[in-house]
Amino acid sequence: MGQYTRTTRFFAVMLVGGGIAGIAIAAIVGITLIQQNGLFIIPMAALAVLFAWATFIGMRLWQGMPYGRKWAPVLFASQIPVLALPGFKYQWFTGAELGVAMQFGGGSSRLGFSANLGANGQFFLGTDVTEFAVGVNLFAVVALVLLVRSNISFKANGLAAA
Repeated sequence: MGQYTRTTRFFAVMLVGGGIAGIAIAAIVGITLIQQNGLFIIPMAALAVLFAWATFIGMRLWQGMPYGRKWAPVLFASQIPVLALPGFKYQWFTGAELGVAMQFGGGSSRLGFSANLGANGQFFLGTDVTEFAVGVNLFAVVALVLLVRSNISFKANGLAAA
């Protein structure tokens, strides 16, 4: 099976825990929103699938499977940007988020910090998004760097399956 590191195990737990929390949140919010409009089931189902995939990848990473080692860094890379433009918003995380974002609008700008455990997904297209914000999830940056380093070390030590 290969060697497991504390790093990969930690981030595997973050993916699995955050994925399970995300599925639960998507289900609860989906049930509430579907009463308003049945079309809300589509984005909630998409979020639930994304969080289910994160859970699956986390389990594969825990097991040291090549699939988990390959896709866990991709998942964390997708969690790095925090972006809001008029008509568009993108932000999601599993496990943890330590965000830094610059927000613009109304003639002023402000720097915001956030720290969260669990899961969150915000993907919007439409006129409801009016702010400008650009930021990064520092937790995801650290996860990406450490997982890539772990993968390089894993391969360099000849532990990767042929």
